[in-house]
Amino acid sequence: MNRIITVFMLTLLMVLAASAGLAETADGEPGAFPPLNEAGFLDEGEFVFEDDEAGVWRYCSATLKVEIHRKTQAKPRLVWYEAEIWAAPGESFRMLPWSETKRWKDLNYPYQIARKHRTVFALNSDFAHLRLSKKMIAGILIRDGEIVYAHTKKKNKDFPNCDTLALMPDGDMRVFWSNELKADDYVEMGAQDVLAFGPWLIRDGEMNTTALKKYGTGSAQRTAVGMIGPGHYAAVMSEGRNKRSIGSSIRFVAERLQEMGCTVAFNLDGGQSAAMVFMGRQICLVTNSKGNRASARKTAEILGIGTSEACAEPDDPF
Repeated sequence: MNRIITVFMLTLLMVLAASAGLAETADGEPGAFPPLNEAGFLDEGEFVFEDDEAGVWRYCSATLKVEIHRKTQAKPRLVWYEAEIWAAPGESFRMLPWSETKRWKDLNYPYQIARKHRTVFALNSDFAHLRLSKKMIAGILIRDGEIVYAHTKKKNKDFPNCDTLALMPDGDMRVFWSNELKADDYVEMGAQDVLAFGPWLIRDGEMNTTALKKYGTGSAQRTAVGMIGPGHYAAVMSEGRNKRSIGSSIRFVAERLQEMGCTVAFNLDGGQSAAMVFMGRQICLVTNSKGNRASARKTAEILGIGTSEACAEPDDPF
């Protein structure tokens, strides 16, 4: 699928050039961003570029800029996605539910949740609803500043180890060992949402070498998110268990995020849960047990940023 959307104040020349494939980046890649202001955004309106064949997706508005590239390697065969996100003050990652009233019981596919919220960019999250429904240790969970669950595991026990990712209202991301803080500590620091999965991958720019030797050393689908600085983020998702990609270790996604400049990074749920969604479309390939294209498994929430009325309509294929 190839799609370019330009809205409001972009000039007719830009529209025609982009539509004809003439707008290119310096290295000849199609779909270059139009001229941006000093803050790195549009003054108004939106720009959307989608090229599934080339593996390039871009978005820009007055408050958000997103750029995604699909990467490949031959041996071992692997396909992964690297996303870089820039957000203006007031625009930050949030946990977005399918149902506000039955948050932990009503489930849907990640791309459908993104369409409901008109989310520009989204990832799967910590799959906390499964642990809650099975009365397992769910880890410290906070949503919208409220404690959902306060019991966690001891440091470095099993997988997921319930390390935490705290999302702050100012766009900061912070990671902690599973039992480093108590639930009340996160509330006192002002955390908006706290996810529990792990392990945390990078903190203060340093890799979590202890955890990377212990967890997720086999090849599978992986999803991880990181922060280069408040308002500047990165995400990596690796495909797996399909003909073109065997999957990766957690170390692989951690190393990619470190190369992208992340000072903080966190491992999210993987396997059949792993997903990257752009403008309401699942851009990664997920296959079911029969080898057919499918959606990532149903979930209660996604981790998303940005809103746009140009998001895919509900009847569009994922």
